[in-house]
Amino acid sequence: MKRLRLLLAAPLFLLAACTHAPPLEAPEGFAELEAGDTYDYRATSASGVVIAVRSEDNEMNGNLEFWTAALDYRLRKSGYAAVEEKPEKFMTDRGEVGRRLRYEASRGGRPHEYWVTVFVTDGKVVVVEAAGDKNFFDGDTKKRIDRAVKSLDLG
Repeated sequence: MKRLRLLLAAPLFLLAACTHAPPLEAPEGFAELEAGDTYDYRATSASGVVIAVRSEDNEMNGNLEFWTAALDYRLRKSGYAAVEEKPEKFMTDRGEVGRRLRYEASRGGRPHEYWVTVFVTDGKVVVVEAAGDKNFFDGDTKKRIDRAVKSLDLG
């Protein structure tokens, strides 16, 4: 579990100052956790797949492409292997457009999946992370995570 927390926390240190999280519906079968100091929202499945949200002030006034590229660069430099060369367009139920990056990494000798979905609003960068052991990050879990991210309300 410690390694999984590191998996989620390590690559996003360029987004440092936490603010309040936008609403997100927990995926079905997930339990909400205390957000802690790093995240605004966290939830986990019984098998350890986690979803987390953080929102930061966009002090650099970067657009969606800037933040997507910055996170991708940092994650690749940290040893994450991109599953796709280009980020995929992602849209919430409210029509807010973001970009999703998908990665794989080995943790404790086991393959893990790591998704980062980025949204930029007036003054905020919102990052939704999902990660877990590849054996438990199955098709049904991926669909539930997608539904949760689509429920995101950026206000």
